[in-house]
Amino acid sequence: SIINIMWNYSKAFIKKYRVLIKFVLIGTSNTLISFLMFIVFLALLGKNHYQLSLFASWVFSSVISFTLQKTIVFRTKGNWIKEYVKCLMTWSIGYGINAVSLELIVHYFELPILLGQILAILLTTISTFLLFKYFVFKKS
Repeated sequence: SIINIMWNYSKAFIKKYRVLIKFVLIGTSNTLISFLMFIVFLALLGKNHYQLSLFASWVFSSVISFTLQKTIVFRTKGNWIKEYVKCLMTWSIGYGINAVSLELIVHYFELPILLGQILAILLTTISTFLLFKYFVFKKS
């Protein structure tokens, strides 16, 4: 029946893309937390300090993200310190992409800060996944 075919296809798809699906779900949750923290810090520090607000929210969410990526998504047994250092390197690259794209979006395209941050987040997602999968949590 069509339901069995769809069920079997769904199971095969989930099995094949399990890590990517978990990454997207955990990453989306963490991104929402980070974005909410960005809004909170923006309210506390003022709109002129949006880069400082970005940094503060990034620091806050990095601990949450690392723990969830290591234990739920990639499920590695590697050394926590070594993997965390690799995460920091990956996040530094992602942070750089985010900060530069946010600056370009706000100043050159003259879009609102919150919309700019949403667009900047979209630009960093793919590179972060690839770095996590093939660098940070690479299975040896």
